[in-house]
Amino acid sequence: MPAEDTVPHPADVATDTLSVHADVLEVEARKRALRRGVRARRRARDEETAAAVDAGVARVLVSCPLLAGARRVAVYSSLPGEPGTRALLAELRRHDVEVLLPARLPDDDLDWDLRPARADAPGHLGVHAIATADLVVVPALAVDTAGRRLGQGGGSYDRALRRVPARVPVVAVVHDEELLDAAVAPLPTLPHDRLVQAVVTPTRWLWLAA
Repeated sequence: MPAEDTVPHPADVATDTLSVHADVLEVEARKRALRRGVRARRRARDEETAAAVDAGVARVLVSCPLLAGARRVAVYSSLPGEPGTRALLAELRRHDVEVLLPARLPDDDLDWDLRPARADAPGHLGVHAIATADLVVVPALAVDTAGRRLGQGGGSYDRALRRVPARVPVVAVVHDEELLDAAVAPLPTLPHDRLVQAVVTPTRWLWLAA
């Protein structure tokens, strides 16, 4: 006789579901703890250090091969404490590279504005405009050498990065000490977390295992 299909007992299914839920809660708790630590260290930075970081990020990114041939780059608008992008934006303008800047929507998704603006592309370009970039530069609180990225926790960039074609490199920008060795201190991740392909710090850039 053919073997009967085994039907899982409802109690077993419930146990597995609870286990997965507990794992997710544990990962989220670890992420929150890491975010608190990074934010505290960032708040301790003075303005002079922040200016040096801003200049370093621009210098490293503009000189690395990631930007070679790029005609349009999506770049985050830096918030206080984040590695600054003001100098980078100035360098991109100087090299005649179009820039997509994010505009947060009420649902925390990201719309995109083109800089410099063009007559045929006025106003917001829509959430899918990020797919037209040759390079995507995103913020992060930390990145490990396997390409895992720790974001702010709002999910805006996780949603936006799902629209980026696989051929387009995604680069995270962090301070030097926020780049972690994945073999020693791997960042916690969930299935929806998108890996990044490279990282830029104020002193260097690195192609990651992602």
